[in-house]
Amino acid sequence: MKNQLFRKEPNDEIINKLLVCFGLYNLNDNRHFCRNDLKKFNSVEKLYLIKNELNEYYIPCKARTYLNDLNEKNIITILKQFIKTKGYTIISREKYSNKKKFIIYQLITLEQKNWNPIITKSNLSINFE
Repeated sequence: MKNQLFRKEPNDEIINKLLVCFGLYNLNDNRHFCRNDLKKFNSVEKLYLIKNELNEYYIPCKARTYLNDLNEKNIITILKQFIKTKGYTIISREKYSNKKKFIIYQLITLEQKNWNPIITKSNLSINFE
């Protein structure tokens, strides 16, 4: 199978370094975080320190796209791409506090991600007349 993002499969070492940049201990760390947490934790600056290592994994054109102009929003995309190779993803939810909206994120396994389609085989046969 060809990977459209990576020239080589990300190993556990680089994923753990990436998780440390986000203040997470490992892939099973189920704490929530938001962009403000990433600012307080200096995640962007920490990611810049391992940027060259991340560059080794990305295909060159993807490295230019994802590893330039890093900010709190696009580093979440980078984390999502790397952890997906290990069967994990990031879910996001909107929360409101003091009349301000913010998005919280959490690591979960791909099996935990629920998908409930509107149309299923059982409700296709329902007659609405």
